[in-house]
Amino acid sequence: MHDADTKGSDEPAPDSAIRLVNRATGRPFATARGPEILAASRTKTWWKSPLVFEVHRMSSHAYEEHTTDGHQLMVNLGGPVPIGWLEGATRRESVLRPDDLCIQSDGDSNAPRWGDTFTFATASLGRTALDNLLGEDAPPPTELFPKRHCVAAPAVAAFARTLAREIEAPTEPLYVETLVLALMLHLTATYGRASTRKGLSPQRRLGALQLRTVIDFTHSELSSRITLATMADTIGYSPYQFARMFKATTGRAPHQFVLSLRLERARRLLDVSGSVAGIALTTGFYDQAHLTNAFRKAYGMTPMTYIHRRSR
Repeated sequence: MHDADTKGSDEPAPDSAIRLVNRATGRPFATARGPEILAASRTKTWWKSPLVFEVHRMSSHAYEEHTTDGHQLMVNLGGPVPIGWLEGATRRESVLRPDDLCIQSDGDSNAPRWGDTFTFATASLGRTALDNLLGEDAPPPTELFPKRHCVAAPAVAAFARTLAREIEAPTEPLYVETLVLALMLHLTATYGRASTRKGLSPQRRLGALQLRTVIDFTHSELSSRITLATMADTIGYSPYQFARMFKATTGRAPHQFVLSLRLERARRLLDVSGSVAGIALTTGFYDQAHLTNAFRKAYGMTPMTYIHRRSR
């Protein structure tokens, strides 16, 4: 796994965008240095989610005592690792096994350390971002995640691996947003305090006018970087409420709908033009390679093969 946007650059890789705050000095510091970062959402201009996501590989390490800046988690993507942490004033020791999770809320204090090389996914979400994402389904902002370490979390690990693959080989930005929404719901339902584990609001459907508004907006903005938030704003819902209602109405997630529109428009343009790079930009793909990969998955051939077959 590598960070494609920085591969081959002579400039030093930037440090982690996930921050901790030194308890003694009050100064923020990065959770990892540039060479220790295998993948990072901050390098992707198309990553619109408020979740900051990275994959680190670090040798034995001991953090100074700190507080977290945002709700933070890490999940072990490698082998077993002996790990220690603070629980109040008491230091605990255990083994973080493959797919185990550590999670804590914004402002919690800690000082973790480990003795072996450790490959892990880590993520941070700002204190108000969960409310903005989930709307009326968000838990109380002061009642989120009690500190947990060495908790078996195969579902969270699966989310992390999928997000890491999206950083390296993206499909559709809305897919990342949908994954983040699902991850946030899973975390609050499974690892949140008891008061956050409330039932979700009843699933509703979009009205005909609402659906028409969303479809018209999507068609008009197809060449731009459409997000769940911009789609949801057209009819006044939070991203999560909109995603649920859209799928209940159409049978497809928003990212599937938008990707299908992009591909169909690209196919029509390929019928009259041979400029794959230009068509990629016109239809909202990141670049020619992104269009080529998506087109191959959808139609079983590359855009150039499609052009050649059409011209026979």
